[in-house]
Amino acid sequence: MAGLIEHHRKEMGRLAVDLAHMDATLKLFSPEIDLRTLRAKEHRTRNRFFRPGECQRMVVLDIFREAQGVALSSRQIGEALAARQGLESTTVMIEPMRKNAIAVVHRLERTGTLIPAGRDGHGATWSVA
Repeated sequence: MAGLIEHHRKEMGRLAVDLAHMDATLKLFSPEIDLRTLRAKEHRTRNRFFRPGECQRMVVLDIFREAQGVALSSRQIGEALAARQGLESTTVMIEPMRKNAIAVVHRLERTGTLIPAGRDGHGATWSVA
């Protein structure tokens, strides 16, 4: 553990130096820029179950199509996702699928594709608009 901590401390130092160099480069080309107004880009970890966009495009929308207008909860979507990926329907597998489903559902909700449909025993439910 101590070696891992030391490795990450060195990595943080290297990243801090790289960030200072980028700040200096930005100031060189645009001296009036206020670096505090630039937001940090969120670091995202790669999803090990789906390729980018696959969960939304092919899977979640298909699950709602097959539900034929029935409102679904994130748990129900998670169970269907696990089944489509050929994974066991255990809590350990369903939980990451459920989290994926919630992220996709919120994205589809913002675009108007899905709408909140109330609550059931599993929590909030959504249906196709």
